[in-house]
Amino acid sequence: MPIDPSRTKVDISVDPVKPTYRVGDTITVNWKWLSYGIVPPNTPIVTKVEKDSTLPKGKIGLSGAQTREMDVEGERKNPETPLGQELIVTDMKGTVTLTDAGVVNLTPLQHSTWTMAFGFDSETRCLPTTPVPVGASITVEPGEVQLPVLQAPDGDVYTGSTIALTGSRFAPNGTPQVALCAADGSGCDAAKFLTNTLAIDAQGNLTGSATLYPFGIEDGRYVVRVSDGTKEATDTLSIKAFVPGQRVLTADRASGPVGTAVKLEGHDWVPNYELQISGVDADGNITDVPISVMTSPDGRFSVEYVIGAAEDVAIRAVAGFDDNGMTVPFRVTDDGTLGQSITGTITPGGLTMTQAATRIDFGTTTLDGREQTMRAALNRVTVVDARGSALGWQLTGSVSDLKSDRGTIPAANVAWTPSCAAAPGSPSTVTSGSTGPIGSGATLCSQAPGTAGPTGGSFTADAALALTVPAFATPGTYGGTITLTLS
Repeated sequence: MPIDPSRTKVDISVDPVKPTYRVGDTITVNWKWLSYGIVPPNTPIVTKVEKDSTLPKGKIGLSGAQTREMDVEGERKNPETPLGQELIVTDMKGTVTLTDAGVVNLTPLQHSTWTMAFGFDSETRCLPTTPVPVGASITVEPGEVQLPVLQAPDGDVYTGSTIALTGSRFAPNGTPQVALCAADGSGCDAAKFLTNTLAIDAQGNLTGSATLYPFGIEDGRYVVRVSDGTKEATDTLSIKAFVPGQRVLTADRASGPVGTAVKLEGHDWVPNYELQISGVDADGNITDVPISVMTSPDGRFSVEYVIGAAEDVAIRAVAGFDDNGMTVPFRVTDDGTLGQSITGTITPGGLTMTQAATRIDFGTTTLDGREQTMRAALNRVTVVDARGSALGWQLTGSVSDLKSDRGTIPAANVAWTPSCAAAPGSPSTVTSGSTGPIGSGATLCSQAPGTAGPTGGSFTADAALALTVPAFATPGTYGGTITLTLS
């Protein structure tokens, strides 16, 4: 989502606030927005920025006694924002361990907004157009500290390969984060690693591996940085860029009618990477929906591709957006039949809810000098998530005081026991809220954001209701409202 960067102003501060710090201290660096970027009024496709769709990330440069870049990040929380208005995102923070004595300066370098729309998380990176002054300075005194140790492979490794990383003296049971930096320690980028299996045990030992991104990394010396959230360690790494021209793609046949199954095999491709296979016409345009295949750890793959269009002149395998791919020729022959390609477009729907009825009757009870419980059932609510996204949702309720002509029963006396279920065919599950008072806000049902793909489906929300009647309540007919909110 494009954001106008010319309006953003920030303040940099450090926690805890002390006159001086010592080598080995871990500090929290805060990025506070003084003004926000504007959502351009001519943004294509979308008409607004959805609520809680935008995650801010930033980089702060350390200079002086300690030189490096550090990451700061906020939360994916923002109000729904029309085009042309300020996009109010959360403040950001990050931690860094002080390693050198002297004056350390902290300067904001850049920030990005990651906005989720139509199931995709899109980054807009904002860079300063004029030199940015130092945001904060601290004084660091010498101190003794045992910093973590990291061991990366000594020899050359190739982009796309998986490398083993070991270490010690990290925070016990910490959560490791890995990034690739320039040889001088600057420009650290976690996105240069596709995946990792790193873990820190109870003794602070690091084990596991990380897979380098296959493209966009040139030959040279780099620095691998692993952080446990408070402390970090680095080691050098020599990287050789993967050379696409050395790979091989073969097919078991070169002609046949539409519908022919062709066995494709390849070797010396990017290891552990998802390839896209498709038919192409004489102009190089894709003629059918691509299929995917994962390469093995040694860069091999084998897959069957079915010819789907009479216009096909070749079959192409592509490894990512930065790759031009490789092709093998294929000639479509006439077998006396005609083929017509089929296309269709599916657009996202919405997040909606309906209810079976609008009135709840607790019935009648007779006072007997003891506290009593009246019971009823919430009218069924049906939630339909047809957005085709991975955002998740939450259905909450609140209740007002129950009042009659002469008395009041407080809202805290109304409790529920939620019961939620996914309808058959729904790709996602749903979680019921907790039993207890509804009060000014309680969760009836919720669905966490997806991590393995789009979520959605149809879900029913029910609840058993319980109204606690005081022993000496004022007689009368009481009424109130349960309000349900879907977000």
